[in-house]
Amino acid sequence: MWRKIVEKFEKYTSQIAVAKEFLRLGVSVRDGKAYCGPIELVPTKIADAVGVDRKVVMAAIQNIEGDEELRKVFSALKPVANITEVARILGFGVLEVYAESHKVGIVAGVTSILAREGISIRYILAEDPELSIESKLTIVTETKIPGRLVDEILQVDGVEKVVIS
Repeated sequence: MWRKIVEKFEKYTSQIAVAKEFLRLGVSVRDGKAYCGPIELVPTKIADAVGVDRKVVMAAIQNIEGDEELRKVFSALKPVANITEVARILGFGVLEVYAESHKVGIVAGVTSILAREGISIRYILAEDPELSIESKLTIVTETKIPGRLVDEILQVDGVEKVVIS
């Protein structure tokens, strides 16, 4: 998918930044406009947030809609709330796992450790390594995660760093 976007916008690097942000945030494109769920977003505000000109945003939207495959993908995007900070405020456990993005079984390995300990998962988000600076798995749990599990989680193949809060 990401390869298709880069090919489509290879001559327009500023538009790649817009498309990447749309994917990362779940901003959909329909009828020449950008939406966060049902809320229409203003191109100038998108441009300010991404650090490009408003015309670049409009051109990116036109290019997305001009390609059948990209139009189908971008019209179906939905925003998802990242509740990590809220979870901390509410006293839930937050586990951040930084890992090699292409290793298989990281989610299974980490969640099986939590399940064995009887720790209920309320939310899980695996960030796409092509859209994020770091490959990170975030898990919000019903209860705080005991620090004694850090070493065990670090032994899961591909896990590089663990942060518990």
